[in-house]
Amino acid sequence: MEANMKSIRPATSSRRRTYFRLLSWPAGLALLAASICLSGFAAQQKSKPKALQKTPTMKDAKVYEEAMVWFKKAEAMIGTPQENSEEQAELFRKALGIRPDFLEAHYDLGLIYANQKKTREALAEFEAVLKLNPDFASPEGGPDICYIMATGYREIGNNAAAMAVLREGLNKKPKDMQMLKSLAFLQFDAKETEEAAATLRQILEINPLDVATRVDLALILQRSDRLDEAAEQYREAVKLEPGNFVAHHNLALVLLQQKKPAEAAVELQAADRISPGNPELLERLGDVYAMQNQHDKAVATYQSALQKAPDKSALLTKLAFSLANVNRIQEAAAALENSVRSNPGSAEAFYLLGDLYTELKRGDDAIEAYRKSLALNPKQKEVHYNLGTAYAERKLYDRALAELTAAVELDPAYAQAWANLAIVNERLQQDEQAMRAHEKVVALGKAQATNYFHLGILYAKHDRPEPSMDALEKAIQLEPDKYRQILREELKNVRSVLDSIRYKERFRRLLTP
Repeated sequence: MEANMKSIRPATSSRRRTYFRLLSWPAGLALLAASICLSGFAAQQKSKPKALQKTPTMKDAKVYEEAMVWFKKAEAMIGTPQENSEEQAELFRKALGIRPDFLEAHYDLGLIYANQKKTREALAEFEAVLKLNPDFASPEGGPDICYIMATGYREIGNNAAAMAVLREGLNKKPKDMQMLKSLAFLQFDAKETEEAAATLRQILEINPLDVATRVDLALILQRSDRLDEAAEQYREAVKLEPGNFVAHHNLALVLLQQKKPAEAAVELQAADRISPGNPELLERLGDVYAMQNQHDKAVATYQSALQKAPDKSALLTKLAFSLANVNRIQEAAAALENSVRSNPGSAEAFYLLGDLYTELKRGDDAIEAYRKSLALNPKQKEVHYNLGTAYAERKLYDRALAELTAAVELDPAYAQAWANLAIVNERLQQDEQAMRAHEKVVALGKAQATNYFHLGILYAKHDRPEPSMDALEKAIQLEPDKYRQILREELKNVRSVLDSIRYKERFRRLLTP
């Protein structure tokens, strides 16, 4: 009996199998650990399973011999067209029907189910393996069984079970990189950011030269607003791998958050040298130049980005803004016209286009652009102001009044709008409303000489001499020559709005230098 038992060995094979597609990290400018895929491996087990460690009996030996017949037939299919077939699976199932604690049969059957995309069935077999032998070791060269099971749990959406089995595996193999990286990904996916960061630091303690893991850690720190720590990790990644596009790019984003545009520009330029012509990077670099008022550079950079993304409306809008800042108004208007053609839903683009048309003396076009902007977003006080001013310049005072009123309703502290509203009310002979508007500008502390002058005239017109002279005195203090001359000319009229104050001694003194 003892001799018979010693002759039985767990089966091996020179043929490697392919199993689950294992856990991988997200692609793009996010976590960048390389995708992890299993290349298959043979079912090998160096130590005898616990089920075979008991003192065998003759009956045990006979049962095991019967099970081994089916097991060997199944193993013989490895490397043939029947490998991973239902026929092979049935042979392993027959072995298990004879001996349910046949550990190797459970393991190999789990591998077949994995290849057949029967994830839940595969997991049941692997769970049986660990139940029979919690210390089960995967065949040499293959991934840990806990790692394989975590992949399966991930496939069926049970991330909690995946993390639990990975932790179980790491208790036995604390430096297993596959399991550590997979656990970090799952923790990140579950928004356990502190735990994910701790796992990534554990990886870096084992291998400080792992640039991908360092970048992943930096990204977690960046998303947690731990910007100084994130920048430190990105800089270390760049030292280790100067050609790492993501490290340069994301370091630039951190520096922008830290309000360091000049340093951010250096990193974006480095990233562009590594991967020239990336339109998103070029757009961001153009933004940095614009932030620094280097609009010539911004224009050139935005134009380079547009060669790769010619119809991107937001990019065209940014180009137009920088063109306007270097006084290339006609080109700026053309860029914005292209922008609104590709995206007619941008209130901001129509707003800027209205301003450009105003500079180009295209008043009707400006009014139409402002109206389109407000149709998309009526809460823009500046657009109401600009449209109201454009109407006033065309003597369309009723329309101007409506737009300027809308502007001050949106922002009661909008001094410029109050000032223009006062003038429009004067043109409409609405003196009381005009006085209130001028008084509002004064109350806001934004009054200029013209506001005081108009207010003084209105007070005089309505027989309020003292407030009139107070206001005129302030206007003359600010611009003495201009307003003294205007007042002297007005006094030449026989009937004047200044009649209520023309003979006041205080008023006469105001006219004397």
